Amino acid sequence: MIKKRKLGNFKSYDPRTKLHILLMYLVLTLASWNIWSLLASFVMSLLIIYLLRDVAGSVISPAVGLLSIELFIGIICIIFLPTTIGLFITLKLLLYTIVSLMIMKSMKQGEILDGLSEGFGLRAKTAKTMMLILDFLPKVFREKKRGRKAQRARGVDPDSGNIIDKIRGNLLLAIPNIKYALTRSERQSEAMKKRQYLSVLRRNSIYDMKLNWVDKVITFIFMLIMVGGIVLMIIF
Repeated sequence: MIKKRKLGNFKSYDPRTKLHILLMYLVLTLASWNIWSLLASFVMSLLIIYLLRDVAGSVISPAVGLLSIELFIGIICIIFLPTTIGLFITLKLLLYTIVSLMIMKSMKQGEILDGLSEGFGLRAKTAKTMMLILDFLPKVFREKKRGRKAQRARGVDPDSGNIIDKIRGNLLLAIPNIKYALTRSERQSEAMKKRQYLSVLRRNSIYDMKLNWVDKVITFIFMLIMVGGIVLMIIF
Protein backbone atom coordinates (compact mmCIF):
# COMPACT_ATOMS: atom_id res chain seq x y z
CA MET A 1 0.00 0.00 0.00
CA ILE A 2 1.38 3.42 -0.97
CA LYS A 3 1.82 5.82 1.91
CA LYS A 4 0.14 9.19 1.72
CA ARG A 5 2.93 11.56 0.72
CA LYS A 6 3.54 14.99 2.24
CA LEU A 7 6.36 17.42 1.44
CA GLY A 8 7.14 17.82 5.14
CA ASN A 9 7.14 14.08 5.90
CA PHE A 10 10.42 12.51 4.74
CA LYS A 11 9.37 9.04 5.88
CA SER A 12 6.50 9.04 3.37
CA TYR A 13 8.76 9.55 0.34
CA ASP A 14 9.39 6.80 -2.17
CA PRO A 15 12.53 4.75 -1.28
CA ARG A 16 14.13 5.85 -4.55
CA THR A 17 13.60 9.49 -3.62
CA LYS A 18 15.25 9.00 -0.22
CA LEU A 19 18.30 7.36 -1.76
CA HIS A 20 18.54 9.98 -4.50
CA ILE A 21 18.51 12.70 -1.84
CA LEU A 22 21.26 10.87 0.08
CA LEU A 23 23.30 10.58 -3.14
CA MET A 24 22.85 14.28 -3.94
CA TYR A 25 23.92 15.21 -0.43
CA LEU A 26 27.01 12.99 -0.74
CA VAL A 27 27.94 14.56 -4.10
CA LEU A 28 27.51 18.09 -2.75
CA THR A 29 29.45 17.29 0.43
CA LEU A 30 32.36 15.82 -1.53
CA ALA A 31 32.38 18.79 -3.92
CA SER A 32 32.31 21.46 -1.19
CA TRP A 33 35.79 22.90 -0.71
CA ASN A 34 35.07 26.58 -0.16
CA ILE A 35 32.88 28.42 2.31
CA TRP A 36 30.04 29.08 -0.16
CA SER A 37 29.66 25.52 -1.41
CA LEU A 38 30.01 24.24 2.16
CA LEU A 39 27.24 26.63 3.15
CA ALA A 40 25.01 25.08 0.46
CA SER A 41 25.84 21.64 1.88
CA PHE A 42 24.99 22.92 5.35
CA VAL A 43 21.65 24.26 4.11
CA MET A 44 20.84 20.88 2.56
CA SER A 45 21.75 19.08 5.78
CA LEU A 46 19.54 21.45 7.81
CA LEU A 47 16.65 20.81 5.43
CA ILE A 48 17.05 17.04 5.79
CA ILE A 49 17.32 17.31 9.57
CA TYR A 50 14.18 19.47 9.60
CA LEU A 51 12.26 16.94 7.50
CA LEU A 52 13.43 14.18 9.88
CA ARG A 53 13.17 16.25 13.06
CA ASP A 54 11.04 13.59 14.79
CA VAL A 55 13.97 11.14 14.75
CA ALA A 56 16.78 13.67 15.26
CA GLY A 57 16.97 13.27 19.04
CA SER A 58 16.90 9.48 18.94
CA VAL A 59 19.76 9.40 16.41
CA ILE A 60 22.15 12.16 17.48
CA SER A 61 22.28 11.34 21.19
CA PRO A 62 23.21 7.62 20.91
CA ALA A 63 25.61 8.40 18.05
CA VAL A 64 27.90 10.46 20.28
CA GLY A 65 30.56 7.73 20.34
CA LEU A 66 30.77 7.54 16.56
CA LEU A 67 30.80 11.33 16.29
CA SER A 68 33.54 11.49 18.94
CA ILE A 69 35.78 9.22 16.84
CA GLU A 70 35.17 11.37 13.78
CA LEU A 71 35.91 14.51 15.81
CA PHE A 72 39.19 12.91 16.89
CA ILE A 73 40.00 12.14 13.23
CA GLY A 74 39.10 15.72 12.37
CA ILE A 75 41.47 17.10 15.01
CA ILE A 76 44.29 14.99 13.54
CA CYS A 77 43.45 16.38 10.07
CA ILE A 78 43.50 19.94 11.43
CA ILE A 79 46.93 19.33 12.99
CA PHE A 80 48.61 17.67 10.01
CA LEU A 81 46.77 19.38 7.14
CA PRO A 82 46.14 23.05 6.36
CA THR A 83 43.71 24.35 8.98
CA THR A 84 40.95 25.20 6.49
CA ILE A 85 41.12 21.76 4.85
CA GLY A 86 41.11 20.07 8.26
CA LEU A 87 38.06 22.04 9.37
CA PHE A 88 36.23 21.23 6.14
CA ILE A 89 36.95 17.50 6.53
CA THR A 90 35.77 17.56 10.15
CA LEU A 91 32.51 19.31 9.34
CA LYS A 92 31.87 17.02 6.37
CA LEU A 93 32.41 13.88 8.44
CA LEU A 94 30.13 15.04 11.26
CA LEU A 95 27.35 16.35 9.03
CA TYR A 96 27.34 13.40 6.64
CA THR A 97 27.26 10.90 9.50
CA ILE A 98 24.29 12.62 11.15
CA VAL A 99 22.37 13.05 7.88
CA SER A 100 23.03 9.51 6.62
CA LEU A 101 22.04 7.98 9.97
CA MET A 102 18.77 9.93 9.96
CA ILE A 103 17.93 8.98 6.38
CA MET A 104 18.77 5.31 6.88
CA LYS A 105 16.74 5.26 10.11
CA SER A 106 13.71 6.36 8.08
CA MET A 107 14.07 3.29 5.82
CA LYS A 108 13.57 -0.44 6.34
CA GLN A 109 16.05 -2.83 4.77
CA GLY A 110 13.46 -3.93 2.22
CA GLU A 111 12.98 -0.31 1.19
CA ILE A 112 16.75 0.12 0.79
CA LEU A 113 16.95 -2.93 -1.49
CA ASP A 114 13.93 -1.79 -3.51
CA GLY A 115 15.31 1.73 -3.84
CA LEU A 116 18.71 0.48 -4.99
CA SER A 117 17.37 -2.03 -7.52
CA GLU A 118 14.56 0.12 -8.93
CA GLY A 119 16.10 3.56 -8.52
CA PHE A 120 19.61 2.74 -9.75
CA GLY A 121 19.02 -0.38 -11.85
CA LEU A 122 21.32 -2.54 -9.69
CA ARG A 123 21.30 -6.32 -9.85
CA ALA A 124 20.56 -8.33 -6.74
CA LYS A 125 24.19 -8.97 -5.79
CA THR A 126 25.20 -5.33 -6.18
CA ALA A 127 22.07 -4.10 -4.38
CA LYS A 128 22.83 -6.44 -1.47
CA THR A 129 26.41 -5.20 -1.21
CA MET A 130 25.35 -1.55 -1.35
CA MET A 131 22.66 -2.16 1.27
CA LEU A 132 25.22 -3.66 3.66
CA ILE A 133 27.50 -0.63 3.13
CA LEU A 134 24.72 1.91 3.61
CA ASP A 135 23.37 0.08 6.64
CA PHE A 136 26.76 -0.27 8.36
CA LEU A 137 26.63 3.02 10.30
CA PRO A 138 23.04 2.33 11.42
CA LYS A 139 24.26 -1.09 12.62
CA VAL A 140 26.94 0.65 14.72
CA PHE A 141 24.20 2.95 16.01
CA ARG A 142 21.97 -0.02 16.94
CA GLU A 143 24.84 -1.78 18.69
CA LYS A 144 25.40 1.40 20.70
CA LYS A 145 21.75 1.41 21.78
CA ARG A 146 21.95 -2.25 22.81
CA GLY A 147 25.07 -1.51 24.84
CA ARG A 148 23.38 1.38 26.64
CA LYS A 149 20.37 -0.79 27.46
CA ALA A 150 22.65 -3.54 28.77
CA GLN A 151 24.47 -1.03 31.00
CA ARG A 152 21.19 0.23 32.44
CA ALA A 153 20.03 -3.36 33.04
CA ARG A 154 23.17 -3.87 35.15
CA GLY A 155 22.50 -0.73 37.15
CA VAL A 156 25.05 1.45 35.35
CA ASP A 157 23.93 4.85 34.09
CA PRO A 158 25.74 5.53 30.76
CA ASP A 159 24.79 9.21 31.00
CA SER A 160 26.36 9.82 34.39
CA GLY A 161 29.48 11.93 34.92
CA ASN A 162 30.70 15.07 33.23
CA ILE A 163 31.11 15.63 29.50
CA ILE A 164 34.70 14.31 29.49
CA ASP A 165 33.62 11.08 31.19
CA LYS A 166 30.80 10.64 28.68
CA ILE A 167 33.08 11.15 25.68
CA ARG A 168 35.69 8.77 27.12
CA GLY A 169 33.04 6.12 27.78
CA ASN A 170 31.63 6.50 24.29
CA LEU A 171 35.08 6.19 22.73
CA LEU A 172 35.84 3.02 24.71
CA LEU A 173 32.57 1.43 23.53
CA ALA A 174 32.83 2.64 19.93
CA ILE A 175 35.46 0.09 18.82
CA PRO A 176 33.53 -2.97 20.12
CA ASN A 177 30.36 -1.53 18.57
CA ILE A 178 32.06 -1.24 15.18
CA LYS A 179 33.43 -4.77 15.51
CA TYR A 180 30.00 -6.22 16.36
CA ALA A 181 28.39 -4.26 13.50
CA LEU A 182 30.94 -5.74 11.07
CA THR A 183 30.21 -9.23 12.38
CA ARG A 184 26.46 -8.70 11.97
CA SER A 185 26.98 -7.47 8.39
CA GLU A 186 28.98 -10.61 7.56
CA ARG A 187 26.28 -12.84 9.07
CA GLN A 188 23.54 -10.98 7.22
CA SER A 189 25.41 -11.35 3.93
CA GLU A 190 25.81 -15.08 4.52
CA ALA A 191 22.14 -15.45 5.46
CA MET A 192 21.01 -13.67 2.28
CA LYS A 193 23.24 -15.97 0.23
CA LYS A 194 21.80 -19.10 1.88
CA ARG A 195 18.28 -17.85 1.16
CA GLN A 196 19.18 -17.76 -2.54
CA TYR A 197 18.94 -13.99 -2.71
CA LEU A 198 21.58 -13.99 -5.46
CA SER A 199 19.93 -16.70 -7.54
CA VAL A 200 18.02 -14.13 -9.64
CA LEU A 201 19.20 -11.00 -11.45
CA ARG A 202 16.44 -8.87 -9.94
CA ARG A 203 14.11 -9.29 -7.00
CA ASN A 204 10.40 -8.62 -6.61
CA SER A 205 9.69 -5.31 -4.92
CA ILE A 206 8.36 -5.53 -1.37
CA TYR A 207 7.07 -1.96 -1.30
CA ASP A 208 4.86 -0.25 -3.88
CA MET A 209 7.12 1.87 -6.04
CA LYS A 210 5.36 4.86 -7.49
CA LEU A 211 6.72 8.39 -7.73
CA ASN A 212 4.16 11.17 -7.32
CA TRP A 213 4.33 14.97 -7.37
CA VAL A 214 5.73 15.13 -3.81
CA ASP A 215 8.73 12.97 -4.75
CA LYS A 216 9.32 15.00 -7.90
CA VAL A 217 9.08 18.39 -6.16
CA ILE A 218 11.36 17.46 -3.25
CA THR A 219 13.88 15.87 -5.62
CA PHE A 220 13.88 19.04 -7.73
CA ILE A 221 14.44 21.21 -4.62
CA PHE A 222 17.43 19.13 -3.50
CA MET A 223 18.79 19.04 -7.04
CA LEU A 224 18.70 22.85 -7.18
CA ILE A 225 20.65 23.07 -3.91
CA MET A 226 23.20 20.52 -5.12
CA VAL A 227 23.73 22.22 -8.48
CA GLY A 228 23.85 25.62 -6.78
CA GLY A 229 26.53 24.41 -4.38
CA ILE A 230 28.64 22.94 -7.18
CA VAL A 231 28.30 26.18 -9.20
CA LEU A 232 29.42 28.17 -6.16
CA MET A 233 32.40 25.85 -5.83
CA ILE A 234 33.38 26.41 -9.47
CA ILE A 235 32.85 30.19 -9.45
CA PHE A 236 34.58 30.96 -6.16
